[in-house]
Amino acid sequence: MEKKESQPIKRDTLDFIFEYTKNAPEIQLKDAEALDNKVIQILSISSVIIGLIAFATSKGGLHTSALVSLGTALVAYTGLALSAFIHLKGSSYRRSLQADKLWEMFWEDDVSEIKHSLVKDISEAYAFNKGQIDKKRRTLLAVVICGATEVIAVGIFLISAFLP
Repeated sequence: MEKKESQPIKRDTLDFIFEYTKNAPEIQLKDAEALDNKVIQILSISSVIIGLIAFATSKGGLHTSALVSLGTALVAYTGLALSAFIHLKGSSYRRSLQADKLWEMFWEDDVSEIKHSLVKDISEAYAFNKGQIDKKRRTLLAVVICGATEVIAVGIFLISAFLP
């Protein structure tokens, strides 16, 4: 959080913006956690689905179409696992909990100046977190696409494996 010279701003406007945005970074963290949970659920389900292949491989003597769909399923599952790893690896987020800095930086300032600095910091944190969450949304999309491809390939594999 950087202290900036106070600019003229209406107190009501400042109060409104502060009240409206003060919890935004915390809400973003909950959004990111929800995206993480979705990826974990999809990865778990996909792991079970890939395990269905074991039922059909015990039969032996697979058709070419079954082998192609098996390869597709394995590639899709690998892509899903890699995408999930990228998604779940540590991401940094900014929060706007300034308890440790408020006294040091603003002990002699007017309340409106403090609020103005906090609103600026919250805005910067929101913009930073938005970029991080957008990355997570893209990796979630990759996980969903790979998962759907895997499900289709495993389905085709199971059907092909049991054809005469």
